[in-house]
Amino acid sequence: MVDSLVKGVARFHRSYFRKNRSKFVELVREGQNPDTLFITCADSRIIPHALTQSDPGDLFVMRNVGNMVPAHRPGQECSSTGAGIEYAVSVLGVSEIVVCGHSHCGACAALYQTEHPDELALTRKWLAQGSRVRDLVLAQRAHGAPSARPRFGGRVEREHMMRATEQAMVVQHLANLMTYPAVARRVADGSLALHGWYYVIERGVVEAYDPEQLAFAPVVRRSLPARPRTTALLAAS
Repeated sequence: MVDSLVKGVARFHRSYFRKNRSKFVELVREGQNPDTLFITCADSRIIPHALTQSDPGDLFVMRNVGNMVPAHRPGQECSSTGAGIEYAVSVLGVSEIVVCGHSHCGACAALYQTEHPDELALTRKWLAQGSRVRDLVLAQRAHGAPSARPRFGGRVEREHMMRATEQAMVVQHLANLMTYPAVARRVADGSLALHGWYYVIERGVVEAYDPEQLAFAPVVRRSLPARPRTTALLAAS
């Protein structure tokens, strides 16, 4: 695998870098000035620059397990994600933040597992941030209190629950973004906009969250009406 990566580096230098050399030189000379903070999952199937067809310097990309945004709490442990958000908003001055979830997310599936190996202690602690989303999805399914050990009626129901969890996770972490003072201030003055995206890997489709409709709809040109197709839970923090 390493050999293939090295060969890829060689191809990058011969082709992509040479074609875009002036852009890289400009980015070094002028410094980075990304317009968008793009928060997404560490999943290897998610390729932000390919998905958005953006150029070097356009996106400030942050990735973690489950595209999670820990809520801001004074005195909390140092959070790499939180530090990145503060830097992007207060130093780089991005004008857009996208939280991009995706289908078939292993982090969301893990929320429904009752046991985790001891060597995944840090992972278990990280995933605990999504427990409220899981409970909301289960409560909606059960029309009441969620079951401690959920059992799905079959593959179709499980897939439906996974998609609902993945989308609700995006909504929850959009809400968590607003707990950061700099984010809340800039959203209030209109200099920063937040967006929730959901990438359906097998269809190559991106859906955007509409807070007025409480639903996700395919990203389309603004001149065309967007018809919400999937209702999402509003998981306010």
